[in-house]
Amino acid sequence: MRLSKGLFLGCVLALGLGATACGDDEPDAPSCTVGSQQYRTDLFFGRDRVGDVPVSEAEFQGFVDTVITPRFKDGLTLYDANGQYQMEDGTLVHELSKIIVLLHDGSAARSADIDYVREEYKRQFNQEAVLRIDSTPCVAF
Repeated sequence: MRLSKGLFLGCVLALGLGATACGDDEPDAPSCTVGSQQYRTDLFFGRDRVGDVPVSEAEFQGFVDTVITPRFKDGLTLYDANGQYQMEDGTLVHELSKIIVLLHDGSAARSADIDYVREEYKRQFNQEAVLRIDSTPCVAF
């Protein structure tokens, strides 16, 4: 991922991500009328690599299996995305991406696990950044 802000904006516009119906990141958000408030973290993984082929499906799945799943055994959601951003010279860049959604308790331990995942992806796949978005939606199963 070359420009995390650009990828973020492209993904938000392309996917229509935004505040949840029950609440948002505001500390004084109203209580949930259905379900309970939990922590949600969306992680955006760019797949382009400078001077190399993009991260393959098999490489990414291996990363999920060995790095993410052991830390988030309760489950996760994974989907494909297409991000885009504009370079300073006006060039429009498109990048295949993966987004992982995690629901968790918001503890310091969970946050540390999430940051470990981000740092490990950057290290393994020569990335500048992995975008993290945290929110507190109402969740009902």
